[in-house]
Amino acid sequence: MKGHTDGITWFLGPGSMNAVGMIHPLRTFFCLLFLLLAGAAPAAGAEDEKTAELLDLPLERLLDVIVVSASRKSQALSDVSSAVFVISQDDIRHSGATTIPDLLRMVPGVQVASIDGTSWAVSIRGFNGTFANKLLVMIDGRTVYTPLHGGVFWDVQDTLLENIERIEVIRGSGSTMWGANAVNGVINIITRNAQDTIGGLLTGITGTRERGTVGARYGAAIGDAASYRLYLKHVYRGDTHATSGSADDSLQITRGGFRFDSAPGNDLNLTLQGDLYSGSAEHSYSSPTFTPPFSATSSQPTDLFGANLISRLDWLQSESSKLSLQLYYDRTGRDTAAISEDRDTADLDLQHNLRFGAIHEITWGTGYRFLHDRTLGTRAFSLAPENRSDHMLNLFVQDEITLVQDKLRVILGTKLERNRFTGWEWEPSARISWTPLRGYSLWASVTRSVRTPTRGEQDVRIEVAVLPPAPPVPLPALVVVSGSREVESESLLAYELGFRADLSDTLSMDISSFHNRYQDLIAAKTGAPFVQGGTHLVIPSVMTNLGDYKSLGGEVSLQWQLLEWWKLKGGYAYLRFLGDDVENSPAAKGSPAHQATIRSMLALGRKVDFDLWARYVGDNSYPQRVGAVTLDIPAYVTMDARVAWRPRAGVEISLVGQNLLEQRHLETVSDMSLVKHEVERTVYGKVTWAF
Repeated sequence: MKGHTDGITWFLGPGSMNAVGMIHPLRTFFCLLFLLLAGAAPAAGAEDEKTAELLDLPLERLLDVIVVSASRKSQALSDVSSAVFVISQDDIRHSGATTIPDLLRMVPGVQVASIDGTSWAVSIRGFNGTFANKLLVMIDGRTVYTPLHGGVFWDVQDTLLENIERIEVIRGSGSTMWGANAVNGVINIITRNAQDTIGGLLTGITGTRERGTVGARYGAAIGDAASYRLYLKHVYRGDTHATSGSADDSLQITRGGFRFDSAPGNDLNLTLQGDLYSGSAEHSYSSPTFTPPFSATSSQPTDLFGANLISRLDWLQSESSKLSLQLYYDRTGRDTAAISEDRDTADLDLQHNLRFGAIHEITWGTGYRFLHDRTLGTRAFSLAPENRSDHMLNLFVQDEITLVQDKLRVILGTKLERNRFTGWEWEPSARISWTPLRGYSLWASVTRSVRTPTRGEQDVRIEVAVLPPAPPVPLPALVVVSGSREVESESLLAYELGFRADLSDTLSMDISSFHNRYQDLIAAKTGAPFVQGGTHLVIPSVMTNLGDYKSLGGEVSLQWQLLEWWKLKGGYAYLRFLGDDVENSPAAKGSPAHQATIRSMLALGRKVDFDLWARYVGDNSYPQRVGAVTLDIPAYVTMDARVAWRPRAGVEISLVGQNLLEQRHLETVSDMSLVKHEVERTVYGKVTWAF
């Protein structure tokens, strides 16, 4: 035994046998990888027994996967010239995740970090943080980012997870098809057609933090050509652990919705759907004060409300022409301790797909968006003017040119967008896709993207922090950040190269690499301090176009179906930033350089599933605006486990353990609070009944 112990100690590192918490995270991850591969290996004779039971882990060929987000049309992944990852309904069920951000952790190149119990920082290829703003997120074609700061309020982006057909994630610029803010990527959450959810469904979750989540769905057909579904979901999540200050960060929210799909003829498809939600989320806020300790932290509820309605018509005019028209209205309300915002959005989108001649497939369209917000701020956080309306117009065209049938394609396109502050923005791209052999695909692209300034970057005034008195000035200093109407759009020139292959019927690989050049990044520039009222200094900072950075990296994902009843999926991502003063940049330091994930899905007969999911996230550091401090975020390794049992048809009972390797760990911190919330080890049980 001593020889074995010495070998393990050498692999894990000196002192690693003393405590799990002392094991080097990256080495621990590879230990877990070894255990996933070795521990699940079948005993002699087990393979024949399992195969005889016709187990339910369907074979997946990567290049046959159909996606729509890359070129706004259905196409096989073998024809796509972008880095695309698809989270299927099967992935969702086996993951054990209860939120969309947690599902996104399985995608290489996506950074996901829990801020507190109700908030997440989510980005692609860097720039992660509370106000991550270079990512476009859609649910069934409805854009859900907020123009307030250009990011996403993830606490209200939810639905019944059983309603999701798939989540398509584009890593890299999607601006030519989807416009400004799709700078580093696009996440498109696509729900299932109503005809695929006929019948009833009841779900219930309870556990150490999932205090009570219940969901219900019912769908039915209307004649031969139409169907509908209704759903209702209530979520109650308890507080997380905080190392300092208040830990109040619970969430209670109720939502419901409907979807109606009709195909009155072979050439027409009509969809009408809507959602409504209301609830409350607890958040901690830190505000500056002029007395020690120069900040005050309190927990305040955030009242949440939202409603949306989407209509979509797809008209197949002929085999070579398809017209799509989408209209949606979205209303959101968010009342926080810092600011109260009500926003209305109306969006019209027209798209035409046309085959022209023998080699051209043209996708073109136009869109118009109207936005209006009403904001009520505080002394420490305000917008001027309080009410604002914006109009946005866009035109786009893309031509997919087939140079060699089924072998070589060139895709050229551009998008033109107009807003009243920066005028017309130009977002062109050129892509090439080569399929030298069946099952192998090589692609490359160059794209220009822009990110338009947000409402906050133009109109905000924030009292960020009070710095204690320091010689030679015996006065506290108030840091104030102000927006500016003079800021211009950020721009990105992105070069990408990728390869994907079905190496066999059971093994697939996807590799992508990128080199990004960012210009005119918006940040706060500090001005000269001045004394105000004889009581304190004011350190002014004004939003301006400051930074130019480069980033490079890549992602690898693999899926391997070793046996009919055992499947592995994994990935690795590397990210590095280059540029002047890059070590002091949130862009470089807020996202880990290394991430890795591996999932094992094991079917133990028709009735039992056993799933493991291990993740490694490298260290990073995050500068907080409040308190003007930078905190180190240690690397961590964690594992989730899920056991599911189906005692009868339509019934599934599962037990899920999350973050099992340590009691708790820190993932990131908030820009709005000094409280550090940690992700804890949790367990929950779930019952699903489909009838």
